[in-house]
Amino acid sequence: MPKITQEKKRERKEHILNIAFELFAEKGYSATGMRDIMKAANVSKGGIYVYFESKAAILLSIVERFDNRRHNILESIDTTLSAEEIFDCYLRERLERFKYEENRKWSRLALEFWSLPERIPELSRIMDRRFKAYQKDIEYIIRQGIDKGVFRKDCLIDEVVYQIMSTINGVGVLSGAMGRVITDNQINETIKMHLKYLKGE
Repeated sequence: MPKITQEKKRERKEHILNIAFELFAEKGYSATGMRDIMKAANVSKGGIYVYFESKAAILLSIVERFDNRRHNILESIDTTLSAEEIFDCYLRERLERFKYEENRKWSRLALEFWSLPERIPELSRIMDRRFKAYQKDIEYIIRQGIDKGVFRKDCLIDEVVYQIMSTINGVGVLSGAMGRVITDNQINETIKMHLKYLKGE
């Protein structure tokens, strides 16, 4: 019997993750069993356990995969732009992601896995890392704006960061769980609202 190549193993693992992601997003993590994944992915019990020891391990791999895909938005923004434009670019990209079906599915799954840390402790580490990374991005943008004299000096940075992250997560809930996809006009008005406070207008 010919040996399975490493490339083939990676393909099979990705296939299982893709199928599991679709099932988790559609049915929910708790309502999806390993048998559901095996059937949908057309793999045997022995086949799936070669790659994943449990359903929790599959979920963690999916979360890690999405986490690794997160590119540093700040690195893609032109640093010669004004502080106001940099803030606009950053928040716009974060919000526009919810227009795409894959990200809306991710939001639906995220709503459930936020309730799972006690059952899957490793999720707490991943969630904390993601939160701190986004928090650091937003804090940096605001501080740059203050230093350049564009944003108000009495800006309550911690509170503003909380409000902005709440906005992003709220849009994720509305688009993912409720199917209310954000529009370009809503994105524009949301950015204007936050900038109005930051500039003290």
